[in-house]
Amino acid sequence: GGYVHRLLQNKDDGKLVEISDPDALSEERTLNPGLSETQEEHVVHRKLEGMATSYYTLLKTQLEQQRIFYEGQLKEIHHEYEEKKMKEASSRPQNASDLITALKQERHQLSQRLVILQSRRNKVKEDVAFLTTMIENLESNKTSFRGDVAEAQKERADVRVMFENCLPPLQEKVTRLMLSLESESL
Repeated sequence: GGYVHRLLQNKDDGKLVEISDPDALSEERTLNPGLSETQEEHVVHRKLEGMATSYYTLLKTQLEQQRIFYEGQLKEIHHEYEEKKMKEASSRPQNASDLITALKQERHQLSQRLVILQSRRNKVKEDVAFLTTMIENLESNKTSFRGDVAEAQKERADVRVMFENCLPPLQEKVTRLMLSLESESL
């Protein structure tokens, strides 16, 4: 089958790099040897750092949106309280017994409102504690994530060295087998 030679543009320097036929044993048509191991590791490292940066940016955005949401909730509760307070102040009774009854009613309503507000406050405190813990965990994981990236890069380099050490003897064996098969077929 025919192989269509492909040219790709190197992102680092903008040069064209020819991708050789994956079935060919020699790389005689290669115009540019591609990236060196150091350059390739640098590209992989930059990609991983870019992904980590994107992850942290997304997380920061999400946490900021949650903070804005909960602050809005608190403002809404405060606004409702102020409106209710204004309504109650405008509808105050005029005589003493009506005033006492109204004050008892108001105290009862305020105690109920207090229970609701305390419940909401506790919920917000739990959410804040959760988000704080999450941020702390993410910050502590950032270091281990960078360590994992470094470890993965080292493993990749070790595998590459092993591959480069094992490939020539295997190629030599294949060549000897091919010569042996050719001589037997003659």
